[in-house]
Amino acid sequence: MTRTRPEFIVFSDDWGRHPSSCQHLFGRISRRHRVLWVDTIGLRSAKADSFTLFRGLEKLRKWARPLRRVSENMWVLAPIMLPAAGEDFLARVNGRLVATAIRRVTTRLGFRDPVMFTSVPTAVDYVGQLGESRVVYYVTDNYALWPGGNAEKIRAADRRLRDAADVVFPCTQALCETACEKSTLLPHAVDFDHFTTPAPEPPDLAAIPHPRVCFFGLIYEKIDLPLLAKLAAARPDVHVVLIGPVKTDVSILAPHANVHLLGPKPYDKLPGYLQAMDAVVVPYVPDDEKLQCGPLKIRECLAVGKPTVLQNIPDLRQFADVVRLYDSPDQFIAQVDAALGCSTGVPPVSRMGVSPMLRSDALANAMRQRVQGQTWDARADLVLDTLAKLEPAAAPTAAKRLTISLAREVPEWSPLLDQQAAGVFHDPRWGVVMRQAYGNEPYYLTASVGREPVAALQLVRQASTVFGTRLCSLPYFDSADILSRDPDATAMLLTQAANLREKTASRWVELRLSNPLPKLPTRDDKVTMHLPLPADPAVLWDQLKAKVRNQIRKAQKADLRAVHGGGELLEPFHTVYLRTMRDLGSPSHSRTFFELILRHFPEAARVFVVYQGRRPLAASLTLRDRHALRVPWAGSDWRFSPLCANMLLYWAMLEHGCRDGAPTFDFGRGTRDGGTYQFKKQWGSIEVPLYWQYLLAEGDTLPELRHDSPRYQKAVEVWKRLPLTTVRHLGPLIVRKLS
Repeated sequence: MTRTRPEFIVFSDDWGRHPSSCQHLFGRISRRHRVLWVDTIGLRSAKADSFTLFRGLEKLRKWARPLRRVSENMWVLAPIMLPAAGEDFLARVNGRLVATAIRRVTTRLGFRDPVMFTSVPTAVDYVGQLGESRVVYYVTDNYALWPGGNAEKIRAADRRLRDAADVVFPCTQALCETACEKSTLLPHAVDFDHFTTPAPEPPDLAAIPHPRVCFFGLIYEKIDLPLLAKLAAARPDVHVVLIGPVKTDVSILAPHANVHLLGPKPYDKLPGYLQAMDAVVVPYVPDDEKLQCGPLKIRECLAVGKPTVLQNIPDLRQFADVVRLYDSPDQFIAQVDAALGCSTGVPPVSRMGVSPMLRSDALANAMRQRVQGQTWDARADLVLDTLAKLEPAAAPTAAKRLTISLAREVPEWSPLLDQQAAGVFHDPRWGVVMRQAYGNEPYYLTASVGREPVAALQLVRQASTVFGTRLCSLPYFDSADILSRDPDATAMLLTQAANLREKTASRWVELRLSNPLPKLPTRDDKVTMHLPLPADPAVLWDQLKAKVRNQIRKAQKADLRAVHGGGELLEPFHTVYLRTMRDLGSPSHSRTFFELILRHFPEAARVFVVYQGRRPLAASLTLRDRHALRVPWAGSDWRFSPLCANMLLYWAMLEHGCRDGAPTFDFGRGTRDGGTYQFKKQWGSIEVPLYWQYLLAEGDTLPELRHDSPRYQKAVEVWKRLPLTTVRHLGPLIVRKLS
C-alpha cells in the first residue's frame, strides 16, 4: 500500500441493525482509519410482504438523512435506491445512483485512493467506479444459496468479484477456493471480554424456570423450528428460550407452553441472558448453504461457556471436543439431554451418539480457552497487515512488448509451472500423451515478454464428422484454466485461440475452467466436489457420518484389502474400469492411454485397487499436484456392491491423501444432484462449480455433447449390452473423438 493509513469504502449490511462480523471488524478498524460504510445495496428482489414493507419504511427514514457520522472516523451512507435487486435495467439505474452518491461523499470527505471492502458479491458492479486503490472481498456466506435471490446472477457476481479482488478473505475453509493465491482465511472472532464478564440475570427471565435451553439470533426460515418444537414436546420440563427478531412463521411453536419468544435484545444485554441459561442450541435447517457457513455465534457460545449443541457442519467440527454436534432430530434431543447433564452435574441418560465431556466449570474453562485469542481486534490487525504487505500495482505487461507464439512440440513453461496457481493439468506433457494414445494433435499457445513466458494455453484438436471437430483445453479433464500472470496476455491468447479455430477448421474451442472468463458462452451444468483434508486421517475418520464409516467397516470385515502403487496395478485397474464404463454405457480409454500417463507423470499418478482375494472389485487412478489429490477415473464391479468395495476404495484414497499432505481431495466432476453427486456429497465434500466456455463461429450455438442427451440414449443402451472384449477394442476408437 502506498499510504500507511488507508481509508475504506465498505459494502455490507445496514450499520447498527445487528452486530455482523463486518461491523465488528470495522468497529475496530475505524478507531485508526477513516471509513465510509455503505448500507446494504441488496441481494434479493423486493417482495410484497410485511417484512419488505417494514424494511422499505426503515429505508425511507434513513433517506431523509442519507449520510450520518457514527464515530470520529466513520460515516454511514444510506444510498437512495429502487427496489430492483436482480432486474437488469433498474439495477443499472441503481448502480449509477449509488456510485454517484459515494463519489460525492468521498470527495466531500477528502478520501484519496480508498480501499473498497465488500462482504456482498453484488458490489462488484462498483469496482473501478470509486477511485479505489484496492479491492477486498470478505466472503462470509454463499449468497447464491439464499432463498429469494437470483442464484445464477449472484454466483456470477461472486466469480467476477473474486477475480477482481486484490485480496479475498473467506471466513471458512469451505468458502475458500483451491489454488487461490489471493485468499487469506479470516475466521469469525468474538468480543471476548463482553461475553465473559459476569452480568446480572435480566428480570424478564425470572418467570422462566430451569432448565433453560436458549437460541439467540435471527429467527428466520433457516432455523429448524420443527426441531425445536419436537424438543419442546419431548421434554416438557425443559424451557426453550428464543432471543431475537422473528422474521418467519413461528406458529409451530405456539402449542408448547415451554417455548418462550423474548424478541430482540440489545447487544450489551445479551451476555446476561446467555449466562442465565443452562444450555445453548444452534439448530439450523440442514442445507448446502449452512454446510458452507461459519456461524458467528459459535465463538460467542464458547466465550459464554455454557454447554452448546450444534448441527454437525464442517466449520464446527474443529470445536467437537468442547461442543456437542448432532446429525439427526433424535440425536439433537439426546445431545441436549447430555448438555443439561453437564450444566447441572446430573449424569445424562446414555444414548447413542452422545459422547462424554467435561462438566460444569471445567467445560466452561475449556470452551473459553479455545477462543481467548480469537478477538475482533486480532482479526482487524490481520486485515490491515495483509493489505500493508501488498506490492504496489505493477505496470501493465502490455507495455513490455507482449508476443504470442504457437508451437506443436512441448514448450518451455517452467517459470509458469512453478507458480502457485499451476496444477497438474497445465503440464504440456498432456499433449504428448494424447498424441501418442489417440493421434490427437496438441497446440501450445504462449504469451511472452522477451524470453519469459507470462501466459500459456494448451489445446488439443479432436477431429470427428459425427461429434464435430473441436479444440479443447483439456480433453477428458474437469478444468485447466489459462495459466496467466496478466489479463492482457490472457486476452491475446484468446484471440490467438479463435484464429487457430479457423485455421484448423474446428467448429469451436472449448475452455474448461474453474474461473470463468467474461462474455463467453458458458455451460455450467457440471460441478466437481472438494473435501478439505486434515493431516491426520483419524481426524477425517471422526468427521465422516456414521453410515459412511459403517460401510467402510463392512468392506474391511469382508476381508477386502486396498493397495496402491504404479504400473504393476494397471491391469486390475483397467479390468474394473472397463466393466464400469461398459455398464454405464460409456466408451472407455485404452490401456495404452493409462500406460502413457504413468510413464509421463510418475510423480503424480497412482493406482488404487481393492481386492477380494485375487479378484479386483474396485479401482482408481489418481493424480496429485500441489492443490489436491484428484480422482479422474474410478470404478467398481456392481455385481459385488453389497461388499461396499467402492467405499473402501475411496477411504483408501482419502487416507493416502491425508498422509501425503494433500490439502484437498477432488472427487471429480458430475452433474449437480445426479447419482454420483450424492455419493460424493455423503463424504462431506463441497460443490465447486465448473465453467466450460466456448469460442464459436459467428452465429453458431453451443454444442450438444451431453452423455444423457436423448439423441444418444439408444446408443448408450446398446453399448451396455456389448461383450467386454468388444468394448475393449471399440471404446478407444470412439473416446479419441470425444472429450
